[in-house]
Amino acid sequence: MEVLTLGPIKDYELIDSGDEQKLERFGEYVLSRPDPNAVWPRKLSDSSWKNADAIFHKEKLITGKHWENKRVKEPWKFSFENITMNLYLSPFKHTGLFPEQILNWQWFGKIMESCGGSCHILNLFGYTGGATLYAASKGANVTHVDASKPSINWARQNQKLSGLEDAPIRWIVDDVAKFVSRETKRGHKYDAVIMDPPAFGRDQKGKVFKFEKDIPKLLQLIKQVVTPNPLFFLFNSYSLGYSPTVIKNLLGEILPIDKIESGELQIKEKNTARCLPCGVFARYE
Repeated sequence: MEVLTLGPIKDYELIDSGDEQKLERFGEYVLSRPDPNAVWPRKLSDSSWKNADAIFHKEKLITGKHWENKRVKEPWKFSFENITMNLYLSPFKHTGLFPEQILNWQWFGKIMESCGGSCHILNLFGYTGGATLYAASKGANVTHVDASKPSINWARQNQKLSGLEDAPIRWIVDDVAKFVSRETKRGHKYDAVIMDPPAFGRDQKGKVFKFEKDIPKLLQLIKQVVTPNPLFFLFNSYSLGYSPTVIKNLLGEILPIDKIESGELQIKEKNTARCLPCGVFARYE
């Protein structure tokens, strides 16, 4: 099993964690957010935590919101290499960026560079477009699919901020399984796939997505739209309780399992040797 660890970078660092919370800097702001994995004690003082620019509370405040926003002016910017993204304090504690995924961006970026960058990538559950824009910045033609129209609109903002308005990106608001089924009928093929499904989701029409029920069927659909020997396949999972081996075995149903690596993504705390686990992955090259 691989363990991939993100250390502090210019616009992001994990400052401290513990007591089911994490203290992070995104660009110019420090945020305190819940994290169920951080069951150990904090290292920094209570005052360091209370001085965060915004604090997410599990229970809603008198204002009816979860965020106690002290100083954050939304949106604010995050940049990595050629990618710039708008960040917001979302109602679901997220900011629009999962920084540990930068490790996967770098992985498929190197693969693309080795083949000249020109390829067609299908990004499913694409969220706010970080992986899509990074791939496009390396020369890829990307089809980005997400059932959330607000997420697609957010991703389009990030496309403009990154100076990639002319990049060959298709933004598709649709149920992932329905879209892939139509692509099969059209005979469309992709050289690579990125997928980052939620543990649980609901589209704009109320259709429920459950990881354990829907992922095996979705993978069989995706098998029909990838080339026989894809350039790469990246499968992320944030579903609590599933090990990297589970994700590897699922992907192994459609690709040679002996060519699949799996592991855990982590973020290293600033100034300590402690790491926060963030999710698992399986990837084929």
